[in-house]
Amino acid sequence: MADLTSERVEFESRLEDYLSGFESGSSASTILASRLELINYVKAKIDEIIPEGEGVQFSEESSPNISDPYNLFINSILDETAKKTLMSAPIHVIVPTDASTQTVTADSGGDKIGYIQLPDNFLRLISLKMTDWEREVNFAITTYDPLYALQRNKYVRGGISKPVIAYSWRVISDASKRVLEYYSVDENHTIEKFLYVPETVAEDVQSNLVDAMTWFCAGMVLQIIGMGEASKTADEQAVLTYNNM
Repeated sequence: MADLTSERVEFESRLEDYLSGFESGSSASTILASRLELINYVKAKIDEIIPEGEGVQFSEESSPNISDPYNLFINSILDETAKKTLMSAPIHVIVPTDASTQTVTADSGGDKIGYIQLPDNFLRLISLKMTDWEREVNFAITTYDPLYALQRNKYVRGGISKPVIAYSWRVISDASKRVLEYYSVDENHTIEKFLYVPETVAEDVQSNLVDAMTWFCAGMVLQIIGMGEASKTADEQAVLTYNNM
């Protein structure tokens, strides 16, 4: 198997087009200090997994720059691993965003059902409770779920005691928008509680999830360079960080 030195050469070739975009002297020609700090955390975790003498030992950078192709490589996947972290973290450790003012639209026909347009940065549901409901809902089905077909039948669909919500799409103002359909209310098409996790860039991920995020990022780097077992170890370390929260 190729060593990390040869893999580094391969990275430089893969990133040639990406690098060229930074050579124009624009304001995008440096990595923000906040992201470089995260990059250094990732490098430190890779060094921790790969014993000295078996791979590249990274030296941390003191100022933002793009001189190291690994900086660019890690920077390019940070936001992806931020998303992975927010999707996998236990709900109880995530600080949610309130979306209770989102627009609610009742379906025509008086069937006591409707939909809520999801925020553009919606990533993950925490909870939804319509005013009429006796309980909140923490999980939404999809249109492919067998339970979804039952929601169009007013005799068997969800009600105020056991409501059901489903991810779907609607055309709103001539554009396809992702929505949450709700089944069903008694009279009030109003939201009492709607909490969700927004998609965000890596540097804005809440502080108690940074350790997990940088472990996931280290795992992705190791997976891409062909170090499957080391990648698995990094992912396991990421999940273990949740146990201490």
